[in-house]
Amino acid sequence: MEIGDWKSTQGLNETFRKARELGIETNLLELEAFGFTVVPAYRAAPKAFFDRLREAVYHLVANEDPAAVDLNRQKDEDRPAYGRQFFHLMVKDRVFAETLVNPYTLTLGRYLMGTSCRFYSQVAFFKNGTVGTTHLHSDSTGMPPPLPHYGNVCNISWVLTDYTVENGTFYMVPGSHRHCRHPIDMEQPKFMGGPAPDDIGTPVLAEAGSLIVFHGNTWHGTVPKTSEGPRVHVANGLCRNYVNPAETTEDIPEEFVEALGPEFAALIGREAWQGYGGEGPKIQRMMRMRPAQQSQYA
Repeated sequence: MEIGDWKSTQGLNETFRKARELGIETNLLELEAFGFTVVPAYRAAPKAFFDRLREAVYHLVANEDPAAVDLNRQKDEDRPAYGRQFFHLMVKDRVFAETLVNPYTLTLGRYLMGTSCRFYSQVAFFKNGTVGTTHLHSDSTGMPPPLPHYGNVCNISWVLTDYTVENGTFYMVPGSHRHCRHPIDMEQPKFMGGPAPDDIGTPVLAEAGSLIVFHGNTWHGTVPKTSEGPRVHVANGLCRNYVNPAETTEDIPEEFVEALGPEFAALIGREAWQGYGGEGPKIQRMMRMRPAQQSQYA
């Protein structure tokens, strides 16, 4: 059917038209039904872009001190994830910023978080050799239950190596985004050290060049990595405009902001009305948020 400019779905109309243009309507259905989806390899960007992104991560692996990241200094039993994590990526290489304004990232993120969504965080994950599991959790960090059904955050991960069972891929619990709460210890599968059946969820298989996308409420972890080669992805987190982002964007180079345009500037909070001092809020910025008060999709 033709999608009109219906007031009751303000924001969603244009997002859905863009999803139809990109050929990802089925992915939106899978997000609704199961809480996660996979965009096939090299649909979101050509192989050359994924190669460039992977090389940027490998450059960080080779040149950054692991001890410079607090997470890497924790004992294994206290760490939320194995391997190395790299944070605050957009100040290190523009390619990371380009993943954020990619039309697939924007369309999937706006479908889940509304057109007024904001950048939340960006993390590169690198695992090499055999490592253990990441326990079931949701990305709605710090939010007490019940979680809102529409979600406050989402994850759009750019997959840079084949994600297989042997390579320690994601483990998702289909439909768990509808539980509107975090998993508890009794729901951890046996292979993660808990009492629940191992078939509570499923490994997510994705080739290099894919996107793995999921709702912030979706329960997920990882299966044990038994391969010797690398496992790499870059996770883009987006949030609703009222959520306090996890990562600062104040030091992103202005040349990046100018080159990537007003959409990027809005995503990283350059037009946010929050954060004012004695001068009070900028009214025009507040007024731009009014559509988001009328529809959860705006």
